[in-house]
Amino acid sequence: MGDPRAKGVERRPERGTPHDQKTADRRFLSVWLPHFSVERMRALDAGAGAGADAGADRSRPAVVVREERGRRVLAGLDRNAAARGLTAGQGLADVRALDPDLSVLEADPDGDRKALDRLARWAVRWTPSVTIDLPSCETGEAGLRLDTTGTDHLFGGEQALVAEVVDRLARLGFTARAALAGTAGASWALARFAPGGRTLVVPPGQERARLAGLPLSALRLPAAVVEGLERVGIRRIDALDRLPRAPLVARFGPVVTQRLDQALARLPEPSSPLPPTPPHRVRLGFPEPILHPDDLLRTIRRLLDRLGERLAREQAGTRSVRVGFWRVDGEVREIAVRTARPTRDAAVLSRLLEEKLGFLDPGLGIDMAILEASPTETLGAAQTGLAEEAAARAEAEVAGLTDRLINRLGPEAVTRLSPVASRLPERAERPVSITIETARKTTIQTKASVSPSHRPPVAARPIRLLSRPERIEATALLPDHPPVRFRWRGADHRVARAAWPERIAPEWWRAGLSSTSTERPDEESSTRSTRDYFRVEDGTGRRWWLFREGLAERGEAPVWYLHGLFA
Repeated sequence: MGDPRAKGVERRPERGTPHDQKTADRRFLSVWLPHFSVERMRALDAGAGAGADAGADRSRPAVVVREERGRRVLAGLDRNAAARGLTAGQGLADVRALDPDLSVLEADPDGDRKALDRLARWAVRWTPSVTIDLPSCETGEAGLRLDTTGTDHLFGGEQALVAEVVDRLARLGFTARAALAGTAGASWALARFAPGGRTLVVPPGQERARLAGLPLSALRLPAAVVEGLERVGIRRIDALDRLPRAPLVARFGPVVTQRLDQALARLPEPSSPLPPTPPHRVRLGFPEPILHPDDLLRTIRRLLDRLGERLAREQAGTRSVRVGFWRVDGEVREIAVRTARPTRDAAVLSRLLEEKLGFLDPGLGIDMAILEASPTETLGAAQTGLAEEAAARAEAEVAGLTDRLINRLGPEAVTRLSPVASRLPERAERPVSITIETARKTTIQTKASVSPSHRPPVAARPIRLLSRPERIEATALLPDHPPVRFRWRGADHRVARAAWPERIAPEWWRAGLSSTSTERPDEESSTRSTRDYFRVEDGTGRRWWLFREGLAERGEAPVWYLHGLFA
């Protein structure tokens, strides 16, 4: 008989049948590292080929020890120690009495976690979704879980993918077993408990049959629950699957049926993979490792060309590009650049990345590179006349200089003045990062193009504005007239010409400033009264920007300040 779904016949899911087709199509690769704690100290941290006596050291059995209730016990061991019958939890004193040639290493949980995180980032070469199984403090083992749905064809199929993962880990010095199945729970169980070699690929729909004969520990159940089930004669997964659900839940809790259903695709299983990968990601692998800077530069250009083609189809650009280089020793090195405006120009991004190649350490060689662009913004094609084309070229040159400064000095070191909603000139602008300001300016221009508003003309402002208005002595013929002379920083200036004032009202919402304000007395008072600004010119041709604070008609004593200087 054929598949009922092929004839359009509906049927209810049976026990052992995936709860929906989407879940059945998922594929998960579980990688078990049984000796991770010991092997990472010898391989990952020490580096490949570190020391002439590395081979001699690895021939000795090695264990990792930790403190437990005042005594030192084994918390991890390598293949040689396991072959001699040693197990985690044994006392170090007893083991050394039987095997004095033992190499003892101190447990380092923090180092194990950091090393596993690095290994997970390295495993992104096969799939962007990688989850870690935390290192065990009791056994020294760890693991990785890769969601390989839709990625196996990039590596020659599932069998070739699993074999490549195990072989590459072996080159890094890690013993690994890997299993690929339709659920994360099934792949985890098969990688650790299935008999056979280092790799296993389970065809879709056969998870239940492969899990049937495995022990209950393969379901990731708590040890107390496993012991309780074994006391009543349940030791295998198939025996557990035949039991009625209600008594199981009542006696052992919902974790038993939950783990069983997750392994058999009846229930989805949540995961916490590494941070999501940007949608624009380009990968390039090499049959032989590369080292030379020219090869690295050619790699960057090829990746940027591919990215540019994809962004052009989407009419998009990016402000941030990062290139990761996967070294043969398991390390990942990255270089990144940022731009002040969105772009997809491969030549521009290549020049920026080339400047950072000198800081890249290729180690013993690089066998893969991945370029990521995030975030992206709409960047359509523009049709311009001659004048607009010249302005666009000038803007592009300024943007190119800005990008080089940003990537050499850092985005926070390159700033521009951004407008602030304040009537007072000294508060009307503030320095912000140029990349943030460019994004905000683009948003404002977009909104303005949709709903333009009329703004009254603003009087001329000086090129140089003092950070704070400075008090001066000034003389005027009448209270509301411009000054005829003023004294600033010990020098007298006679006014030859003056323009009538521009009045700026105070910021009424700041009228409630308390006496504990951080402003200086002069600055505090000058923000609460009306200002009349005058543009004046002295006898030598220098021009000044003065203002009078306080109105005589209100009975206020006028106070004069110098606020800026014209060119």
